[in-house]
Amino acid sequence: MATLELKSVKKAFGDTTVIQNMELAVEHGELVVFVGPSGCGKSTLLRMIAGLETLTAGEIHIDGQRIDHQPPSNRGIAMVFQSYALYPHKDVRGNLGFSLKHAKVDKSEIDKRVNIAADILGLQDLMGRKPRELSGGQRQRVAIGRAIVREPQVFLFDEPLSNLDAALRVHMRVEILKLHQRLKNTMVYVTHDQVEAMTLADRIVVFRDGSVEQVGTPLELYREPANRFVAGFIGSPAMNFLEAACQSEQVSLGATHLCKRVHADGDVTLGIRPEHLRVDERGQLRGEVQVFEHLGGEAFVHLLLEDGQQLVARLDGEHHMRPGDRCVLGVDPQKCHVFDLAGLRIGNV
Repeated sequence: MATLELKSVKKAFGDTTVIQNMELAVEHGELVVFVGPSGCGKSTLLRMIAGLETLTAGEIHIDGQRIDHQPPSNRGIAMVFQSYALYPHKDVRGNLGFSLKHAKVDKSEIDKRVNIAADILGLQDLMGRKPRELSGGQRQRVAIGRAIVREPQVFLFDEPLSNLDAALRVHMRVEILKLHQRLKNTMVYVTHDQVEAMTLADRIVVFRDGSVEQVGTPLELYREPANRFVAGFIGSPAMNFLEAACQSEQVSLGATHLCKRVHADGDVTLGIRPEHLRVDERGQLRGEVQVFEHLGGEAFVHLLLEDGQQLVARLDGEHHMRPGDRCVLGVDPQKCHVFDLAGLRIGNV
């Protein structure tokens, strides 16, 4: 296990800055997930930690030792890429042991580490197969095993599940979580998928345009997002944002009052998560069903409100509606979020 610390890290390509004065500390054995939209700088930062990109400014430390001037092979880091990058002419055993063989590690030690990795990942029955004879999930397990045999201080994962189908992504996500619980290594994981971030992370780092918007546990980001961007990025389906007004510390949608007292006066944005809405004939939100998606155990209803705004509600699968139906939804005011016009979250009184 090891600590990882980024100090005022910056990356620029010419006049374009893609990482802006990044400050971050990852603790021993922590699994930290970098999440954000494409182009926000998360993969670039991971490559800088790995030594595949140079820093424009700043320092990177592992266990208190500065490593950003060292070559990748000397940093105590192993990286798993989005592409499996396996050697097609080598079998699973050869792929697992290649980096150790290249480093001139003793053969008995190579065999020992390869067998341990194969046992952890369930690869023993596949050791003689070539990559073309493996499924996508099996190839990804080999790629992870290749990182394990190096016995790194820090594991780096760069969107490792992006090439897998939906069912296999769920399976491999669970396997990576089990791997972390077993190895207890420090891990940094990059993804654009907020579901992966929520289910894997000890802490999540939300990126936008090369800067950190918020750092916290999954539940902290879900319950107390710092701003509208984080609120909209965390949660699926995404949070609903409605134009509202606040007067005398009371938030209203048109003539409908929501008894949520906040430090604000004037126009605000009201955020409501789809799962916090419920069918309630005495509810505050009325509208017409536009689309109804039934998924079995749950359903999504897309509603056009009386004031012309739209929202999505996540309901129990027992509900059945058709386009054109009238629908009334209730919401617990304590589950609502209020943002100012700059997008910052406003606290309760």
